[in-house]
Amino acid sequence: MGTRTVTAALCITLLSSGGAAYCYLQADALQRQGQWLMERGTAQAEDYARRLDGKAADAQLKTFSERRTVMEKAHLWERGMMLGVLAAAMSLVGAYVLFLLKRLDDQLLDAMGELRPSAEPPAASSEPRPTLVSSLQR
Repeated sequence: MGTRTVTAALCITLLSSGGAAYCYLQADALQRQGQWLMERGTAQAEDYARRLDGKAADAQLKTFSERRTVMEKAHLWERGMMLGVLAAAMSLVGAYVLFLLKRLDDQLLDAMGELRPSAEPPAASSEPRPTLVSSLQR
């Protein structure tokens, strides 16, 4: 685990948070459009109440149908935003875990380097040592 994995996880974090921001902007624009359609439908309802004309009622129903379509699209963009935020959070946690593992690996390598002896062990002498010592037994 090197710095490449941590960098890749951070890049995924940035990409998914950027995607979440884009989804937020799209959902916000669609919600504003839906609010405008709602106000337009309310105005058409007031017009129908004054005139009692069937054309105003039909226009109002058409406007509410458009609003429903717009709000469904906004809801899809909001789902994308939530998925982007979730992916960003998960990749950020993953990047932190990878960073900690890299740090631990570096510390273990340093500790192993300190345990190795700095001087070479003495060379074995050419005289053979007796492995078994004979003793007198009675």
